[in-house]
Amino acid sequence: MSTESYSLAEILAVAKTHPFYNPDITYPVTADEIQEICKSVVEKEANSNLQDQPLLEKKTLYKAIARLTHDVNPRNAYRHGCYMSITGGGSGGVPMLFAVDALENRRQRAQVGKFLSLTGVIEPQDWVLSTHLAGGFYRSLDLITELMENAGATVLSGGSYMPPAQVASSLANYHVNVLTGDSSQIIQVVHQISRMEQEDRDRICLNKIIYTSEPLTGPQRNFIKTILGDVKILSVLGSSEAGAWAISNPDLTGDQRGSPSGSNDFVFDTLHVLVEILPLSPPGDDYLSGSTVLPYGEKGIIVQTSLQRLRNPLVRYITGDVGSLHPFPEAAYNKVPEADRKYLRVLRMQGRDKRFSFKWYACYFEFDSIETFMQSEDCGILQWQIILGKLETTPESTLEIRLLRSSPREGIISDDELSDRLGVFFSFFPENAHLSKITFLKDIQGFERSATAGKVIKFVDRWH
Repeated sequence: MSTESYSLAEILAVAKTHPFYNPDITYPVTADEIQEICKSVVEKEANSNLQDQPLLEKKTLYKAIARLTHDVNPRNAYRHGCYMSITGGGSGGVPMLFAVDALENRRQRAQVGKFLSLTGVIEPQDWVLSTHLAGGFYRSLDLITELMENAGATVLSGGSYMPPAQVASSLANYHVNVLTGDSSQIIQVVHQISRMEQEDRDRICLNKIIYTSEPLTGPQRNFIKTILGDVKILSVLGSSEAGAWAISNPDLTGDQRGSPSGSNDFVFDTLHVLVEILPLSPPGDDYLSGSTVLPYGEKGIIVQTSLQRLRNPLVRYITGDVGSLHPFPEAAYNKVPEADRKYLRVLRMQGRDKRFSFKWYACYFEFDSIETFMQSEDCGILQWQIILGKLETTPESTLEIRLLRSSPREGIISDDELSDRLGVFFSFFPENAHLSKITFLKDIQGFERSATAGKVIKFVDRWH
């Protein structure tokens, strides 16, 4: 495994000079100045304590980035020689452009490619078809393509605009064994395969699914395996701020049947990324109750420090995700080289911080309760979306639930039964019938999606 990362002392020294961490500083230092800083750190043999560095919140980062992005002063080194990584989430705000030094970006992609190979996500014989998005400043297609190529795979860049029918036929025609895309795209392609004649379906020989972005739910995983058989489901974890940095491979972490519902185990390399788990604070208090780092196994807020990004450092960044840290499993020791084991850790990702709810027709609905409902096996829900809207004629809020379901089969309730169950859960009554709606979709095109990444937005708020 490559050890070409920056030292924590170097990262912290540069962070002290950067406007992300010091609002009194106007511009980041130049490349020459960074070299002098790093040289000084080496000469002083500087010791570093990560916990001495203040936490970095998303709102602070975004505010600094907005100013630096729009400041065209030639002295603004933030705009010099960069790869621009754009957020793709569905928050509804203006997308954030995170600037990464172009050479640092290339080196990180090379390192992650080696990591995909090291952890068995990619093997030399793999042919990969990617349905990721490119365009509109969003670059997940070139990211995943380069990572897979660096890992040793052969890649077909289908992209998100290739129709699912063409993707399915290409899987057969080119003997592709790996399909990758964000979770919504994966479900869309597998749904297309499920509608094919058996003779055509038999020509598809996928043995790996590699998804990104939103996690695959239990029903989605079951649907994939029902259609594709004994296919391995893997994942690559990343973000605009940190790039790709962790992988999910059940061969290393097990089938997770004993893990909390909805969680997913990711393996990462501590030579490249540091992760702290900090306590959750009660709702209404500060986001964090303190900076005490929790031990292995305890759930809390995920705080990330990248050792791969120096020019615009990412230090003690509050990701907004919840999870816990665990040692690398001894049962997987024989699957990775001995020299690398001591640097590997497992992050049990449990999703976004879900201490939030929304209100409709005098009722509060908790997002974690909705997620649990939608993942019920007998509901057969592959994708869902809730839209809180408003009537044009009166100031009343409306609630629409859009659903994509798997094909009818034993153990899956009917549309009518599901509608009744949704009505009870969301308190649909005769008096609010004009405000509520359930829409069953034939494919993923009927969902509202984020403008940049094309992700299905789980909750669309048109009311506020």
